[in-house]
Amino acid sequence: MRIAVYGLAAFLAAGGACLAEDLKATQAFTESEIKFEPGGKYSNFTLTVTGPNGFHATVAAKDAMPSLDLKRAGASDDGIYHFQLTASTDATVPLRSDLDDGRPTRRTTMQQGASLSGHFELKGGTIVKFDPNAREDVKRVKK
Repeated sequence: MRIAVYGLAAFLAAGGACLAEDLKATQAFTESEIKFEPGGKYSNFTLTVTGPNGFHATVAAKDAMPSLDLKRAGASDDGIYHFQLTASTDATVPLRSDLDDGRPTRRTTMQQGASLSGHFELKGGTIVKFDPNAREDVKRVKK
């Protein structure tokens, strides 16, 4: 296990993280829906949202930016939720795998990936702007 972790760290340090680019999209969240406005030409979208108490939802779409209604997906617990949106760009990159996938013709390129991630807060079933610097008021008890 330790070798795999060090191998991944070396891969990322050597520039492996540059295989994907930042996905250009603007958040267009409503009270309970996560959606985005695309800022470029993309396809093969996957939106994944995770949250408190094991909440996990994934939506995929080939040609349109996906959206997720948290109420319909069963997200009801207040807390911090994380999202990741991935897609393919029009650009192609060389495929450097020696893996024989069993197909009669071997692919030599693949579409370049792009991703965007972030988080938001759900309070009372409604998405609110997340402020990482906000602190709850704590009432002090005198001794």
